Amino acid sequence: MIVVPISTSAKYWQVEKYAKSPLFVEINHNKIHGTALLQHVRAIDPTKRSNGQVEATLKPEEIQLITSRIRQFF
Repeated sequence: MIVVPISTSAKYWQVEKYAKSPLFVEINHNKIHGTALLQHVRAIDPTKRSNGQVEATLKPEEIQLITSRIRQFF
């Protein structure tokens, strides 16, 4: 499973260099509020790093935006 950490730090939407960078995507959806840190993509084994409960999901448009930006760098 591929995961992207989400930070709640205000600096990612307040500081211009972060706000303009394609590596930081603001997420505001249901229970998810923060900035996706695309430079920290990780692969995890969900059986070892998760309790299996889905807390929230992103809209397809949000997933598409994140996917297209990550593809630019890999």
